[in-house]
Amino acid sequence: NVIWKVDINGSPSILSRSPLFTHYPVDRTSPYSYCGLNGAVYMPSKGYLLVVQSNTGKMFKVDAVDGTARTVNLPEDLTLADGIAVKEDGVVLVVSMNSAWFLKSDDSWGSGVVIDKIALDKEGTPTSVTVGGGGRAYVIYGYVQEGMKGNVEEREWFRIEEVQSKRESEGESVWPYVFIGLGLLYVVFWRFQMTQLVQKMDQKTA
Repeated sequence: NVIWKVDINGSPSILSRSPLFTHYPVDRTSPYSYCGLNGAVYMPSKGYLLVVQSNTGKMFKVDAVDGTARTVNLPEDLTLADGIAVKEDGVVLVVSMNSAWFLKSDDSWGSGVVIDKIALDKEGTPTSVTVGGGGRAYVIYGYVQEGMKGNVEEREWFRIEEVQSKRESEGESVWPYVFIGLGLLYVVFWRFQMTQLVQKMDQKTA
């Protein structure tokens, strides 16, 4: 439960060893109780990292300069959280063996909300998520369980699968109608104003 950083010369040093990383209880009967801090993503315009912890399901906001950490307040634990990525619109994706969470924050990740949660194929052992062109997100199925059982040579292919949030798409599809509505409202208001102007000019002429 330590975050390391490596400079451009390849020299490692500890960025953060926050007591928060060992603050939350861990179920020692879980087969993944030994998995602590895992996925991390850097928020370049903000200067901090978002880091997920597999054995507690917690997310931490870590200052990229001094390593100060804070727990991100979420409505649920991200159980067995592994990979993490951020989209251009600020939506953060977190994947575990079972699920993919679509998260959003309005306060620079002091807290966050789950805007969608979708089931993943557990048998494929999804471990990572990445964002490609057009904001499209892809989950990488590494079949880690097979490797742990020593069946590496039997696996000839792996999977990369696109994941989409229906709720996020529904929210985006509303905006064109909002703009159309505003445009129609402007046209109605303009016609009303012109009608009033013409009536006043007619009265003056009379």
